Amino acid sequence: MARAKKKAARPSGGAAAPMNPMAEQVGPDFYDVRAMADALTAHDAEPVTPAELEERRTRHEVLGVRTADEQWIFPTWQVNDAVVLPGLDEVLTAFAGHPAWSVALWLRTPREELAERTPHEALVAGEIASVVELAGVVAARWA
Repeated sequence: MARAKKKAARPSGGAAAPMNPMAEQVGPDFYDVRAMADALTAHDAEPVTPAELEERRTRHEVLGVRTADEQWIFPTWQVNDAVVLPGLDEVLTAFAGHPAWSVALWLRTPREELAERTPHEALVAGEIASVVELAGVVAARWA
């Protein structure tokens, strides 16, 4: 089965439209539902359906944010070769119940506790325990 090419969606709905600074920081590139499902489908595997993607989002396995026009979009940086960034699910679980845009911004904002790196960068570096612990502390403060 041939895989569809990755498609990045802009929160505004059109590739040429300017993005707001928050979306630029969180992304800057996003998948729409279909493209994210494709990105999560391993080569020669059964395709991930939009319904399965929604289940994964609600189980805090992937990060989805809602646009002003009520569309779900997914930052492209969270998936590579059909694999979700290790530790992201634990971070998302720590922030369960908090606004997804706030969590997404937190993941992409440099933190003093992480030597001025973003939590996303620390996850990429394999520092899962440190990021998950920090996420728990921050989520408790947000409550």
